[in-house]
Amino acid sequence: MRVKTTESRPGTRLPASGWVSRLLPPALVLAAVVVTAGITAGLGPAGVTVLLAGIVGVPGLVYKGTKPLFRRRGLPDSLRVSIVAVLMLVGVVVSYLLPVAPPVPETVAAFLIGNVGLVFFRRWLDVSAHVSVLTFAVLWVVELFGGACGWLLVLPPLMMLSRVTLRQHTWWEAVSGAALGLVTFCCFLGLT
Repeated sequence: MRVKTTESRPGTRLPASGWVSRLLPPALVLAAVVVTAGITAGLGPAGVTVLLAGIVGVPGLVYKGTKPLFRRRGLPDSLRVSIVAVLMLVGVVVSYLLPVAPPVPETVAAFLIGNVGLVFFRRWLDVSAHVSVLTFAVLWVVELFGGACGWLLVLPPLMMLSRVTLRQHTWWEAVSGAALGLVTFCCFLGLT
């Protein structure tokens, strides 16, 4: 059985490749994509703030912040995940109904599809969310802003190396994360 290490254990030095995981956690990457989508869609500061809170902030707080509460009360983690999925679905519906200019609705819908994919595939394999989210984000940025951002394509392989080096994932789990990020991006393209 593979033993996972803790990447933020006090007094432990991370390998050089481990810093990629620390610098680019999924929530930060998602937040950067949401803010960029909001600015690209022409939302003002208030609109971008509401978008960020609704798509990343509130679901993130529910997912991470309620874990101890759910465990103390004997509630299954699947309930927490279901609440987050419902919140994200509400975000998708609201972004289409308002209507918010592209690429916001398509991006938010792709996030939902990616999260559903993570939940589904994690039944069999611990697919890397770090790699999946970063792969989607890099492809999304290159699609929206062109080849000048192509240098970002080096980041997903570095994240794969980071997750494997930290023993958070196997190579197969990291590659599966990249594949899920690619599929999620293809869903985004299909929605645009």
